[in-house]
Amino acid sequence: MINLATRLKSLMLGAMLMLPPTAFAATPLDTASFTTVSGQSARVSAGQGRVLVVNFWATWCGPCREELPMLDRLAKPWKGQGIDVVGIAMDTRIEVNNYLKFSKLTLPVLIGNAETLNLSRALGNHQGGLPFTVVFDRQGKQVATLLGKLDEKTITDTVMRYR
Repeated sequence: MINLATRLKSLMLGAMLMLPPTAFAATPLDTASFTTVSGQSARVSAGQGRVLVVNFWATWCGPCREELPMLDRLAKPWKGQGIDVVGIAMDTRIEVNNYLKFSKLTLPVLIGNAETLNLSRALGNHQGGLPFTVVFDRQGKQVATLLGKLDEKTITDTVMRYR
């Protein structure tokens, strides 16, 4: 006698194995929604043939404010090498806009919402600390998680492995 639950699991697994490999590349980031500094809805998607560096930060976080200018400076030459950097602020739009006026950052900055802390935890930030950086390779696979303030050598070495 075959257990019906076991048979259904077997059929579902077989169906999953027939899916193309890209069907498994989805990350929690792919379904998250954010807001731009101008108030528009936005999404971030990994696996678009580019390396993606996602930095979670907040205006009230001293180490975040210290590392953001370095990430901004690196983002410019990296863009031409197929590497994108995006900051996701865990803060209010007003605070982020005020900070951006002062800081003159040019990298894309999005604003998180009530679910953003859960997103960062799903991506490996189990402590819920900031700053928190995640790197995705060109296929959208999460390849690195870095908690705490980054130095230029650490982030450059990490990113260049997947360039």
